[in-house]
Parts: sequence; C-alpha cells; structure tokens
Amino acid sequence: MTSQMIDSQKKLNQLAKSQIKTEQFLSFYLELDQQALLPTHQLLEIVKVNLSQITAIAGLDKSIMGIYNWRGDVIWVVDLASLLGCKPLYAQGYAQEKFQDKCHIIFLRSQDNVIGLAVSHIGQMMRCDVAKIQTSALTFGNPEMMQVCRGYWLSGDEETFLVLDGDAIAQII
Repeated sequence: MTSQMIDSQKKLNQLAKSQIKTEQFLSFYLELDQQALLPTHQLLEIVKVNLSQITAIAGLDKSIMGIYNWRGDVIWVVDLASLLGCKPLYAQGYAQEKFQDKCHIIFLRSQDNVIGLAVSHIGQMMRCDVAKIQTSALTFGNPEMMQVCRGYWLSGDEETFLVLDGDAIAQII
C-alpha cells in the first residue's frame, strides 16, 4: 500500500512540473547593479568585439553606436543601456578600461530585422517560470523602459532581473 502511495505522489509531482511553463533567457548587465534578461528564442548570436569594429555614423541618436559587419550583413548596433535610460556603456566607470577595447553584441531578431545590442557583460542562460515574472508596481522614470520591460524576476539567490521584450526594443529604435 505504501509503495502505491509513493508512486501516486511521484506521478502528481511529475504532472505539476510538466504544467509549469518555463522560458529560457540570457542574462546580462545593463549597469553594474542592474541585470536584465532577454528570451533566447529572440536571439541569434553573441559576439565579443573591439569597439574599432563598430563604424560610427555622425548625426544619429546618442544610443546608436554605429554599424557592424555581421556575417556579411550591415547591422545597426545600439548601446542598450543608453537606449533604456541607464548610464551609457562609455560612462559606466566600473568597466571603463575594459570598455575601451571590447563589448558584447547580442544579435536579436525581431520579425525580419536583425539588430545588435551592445552590453558590457554577459551573464548566463537561465530557465525561469514565466508565472513568477512580476508585473505589479513597475514604474520607471523613462517611457522607453516601460515600453520594453515585461516585468521583473527574482532568482533563487534573491537577485532581481528586468525581463525585457526584444520585439519591443526593436520597435523603439
């Protein structure tokens, strides 16, 4: 009788786990104290590049760093922190000496367009329960962040991550 109860409990646990909807995300830093997540299904590749490989173009918005040749295609590269109202990469003092040489470009696909999002540090891949992404009480000082933020997620280590929507980012560029 006890063995049947244990088997039944195992089946119930497996059923509960299968009903949890999870999504895989890439973590990265917008600023030293602000981590963010992008869903991996929107991402194509991440490359670490020298800043000299990004060709600046005068007269554009301050968040647009320039263009980059990615696999033979010319891709716009955007300083994601600057675009979202955070400190631009060049002003983030904690990594300024490293930023002089390199940054990471996250290539994101939105519909039929590819854009490059420049960030200073890449974190890790994470699988999150989407039901635990909190949306209540989200208030930001800038409208760009409100447009692109799906909510925030609190990790098991009590770290807070902004959960961003790549399609919404592409729309405000």
